[in-house]
Amino acid sequence: MTAVLPMGAANQDSDSLKELASIARLITYARQSAKNLNAEFPVWCLDLALGAVLQEMYANGLQAPLFEEGADTPNMAVAH
Repeated sequence: MTAVLPMGAANQDSDSLKELASIARLITYARQSAKNLNAEFPVWCLDLALGAVLQEMYANGLQAPLFEEGADTPNMAVAH
């Protein structure tokens, strides 16, 4: 993947990270629902969407990894 935000946009305020974390939680919920329905194409699309949101979060200054080893869903806790 390529960076969506320019490097100068890194380290934005925590409100941006909170909003991106909310979007990631929504996508994660929708992805799990699609997975439970065995809807492979929506799961794939939502995987891409989640990856893009996580990339935005890292570009905005997120430091800690969101996925723990072996985890299928991200840890969406954002430090205040």
